[in-house]
Amino acid sequence: MIIAILLAAGLAWWLHKEGVLLPNLKRLMILGGGGILIARLLETGQVLFAAAAAGALAAWWFAGKRKKPAPLPAPAELAEARAVLGVAPSDDAAAINAAWRRVIAQVHPDKGGTADLARRVTAARDLLLARR
Repeated sequence: MIIAILLAAGLAWWLHKEGVLLPNLKRLMILGGGGILIARLLETGQVLFAAAAAGALAAWWFAGKRKKPAPLPAPAELAEARAVLGVAPSDDAAAINAAWRRVIAQVHPDKGGTADLARRVTAARDLLLARR
């Protein structure tokens, strides 16, 4: 029992040093409670319930790890992306893609441009299409 307490204290210290403990404290407390429940179920020989609890706990943990949607771009970023591609604010996705093809043909590394310019043009297209 003392070894388990020392291991838990060491884990808590390490998580605190890594900066994980405080932002995720609620999630870690629920995870710890679930671990205690699973240990008690295994201790009493209820393996099926322990497996179900472990599956539910894993599903809950990974459901919280979903990617959050990207924040909306600032209007200045949109204006710069439109300027890079040479499109108007009212242009649709087809016009944006056509402008991208036209500009990328000029700045692509295979055509004498640089990889940085090609990335910038593609990022501008992606930003404008995501905004649609």
